[in-house]
Amino acid sequence: LLLFASPAVCAAPSAFVGRATVPHLNPTAGASPSHPRGIPSPPLSMMIDPSSAFGAVQHVVSSSPVAAQIASSSSVAVAAEPLFANGDIATAFSVATFLPQIFWLFIILIPNAQITKKIMGGYGAVTLCAAVHFFIVAASIAQPEGTAPIGDFALVFDPAGDPQGAMMGMMKNKNFVSEEWSHVLTWDLFVGRWIWLDGLRRGVFTPHSVLLCNLIGPPGLLLHWATC
Repeated sequence: LLLFASPAVCAAPSAFVGRATVPHLNPTAGASPSHPRGIPSPPLSMMIDPSSAFGAVQHVVSSSPVAAQIASSSSVAVAAEPLFANGDIATAFSVATFLPQIFWLFIILIPNAQITKKIMGGYGAVTLCAAVHFFIVAASIAQPEGTAPIGDFALVFDPAGDPQGAMMGMMKNKNFVSEEWSHVLTWDLFVGRWIWLDGLRRGVFTPHSVLLCNLIGPPGLLLHWATC
């Protein structure tokens, strides 16, 4: 208010009572010590009504281009500020990459140990990895660039187009890569755990199948079926 309000407007409300015109508040008039050039006059009703002196100040401030620009830029900055940044997604990407490997070691190296059965017998390990993936998805959606353009995603499922090329194009988006990578690793661990549990139930050797599942996914499941 101190920056944009005219001394005349900030004067006592009585200064406006009964005055239909205030020549020095005319923006086309020359600048004076009491009123700089370019500050528009408040509406007549504000001049006549003593209770609207504060409204006159608001009018002067809101009419200033500088004030409007400051208010606009501040609002945009606050509205565009996401809760999580791309750096947080990059950290979650690393967690999604290395956390599952700890669980793989148990079901590959010591599949029959009690500690393995305690850790991997429930859904805790897979749920933890799924939670990391969910965080990546939610944080990516909140970013200005999102995960990937929805139009590109539609092209992947367009049989008349180039689905492979569309998928390669989507892989140029860092957040999409983070989402897909954690997606794949979580599902691989889920299937690898199922192979291990099925091997315990059947009494079938599974470390080779579980290892292959960790490396390239579905072929590990095919190897387990072949072993059975």
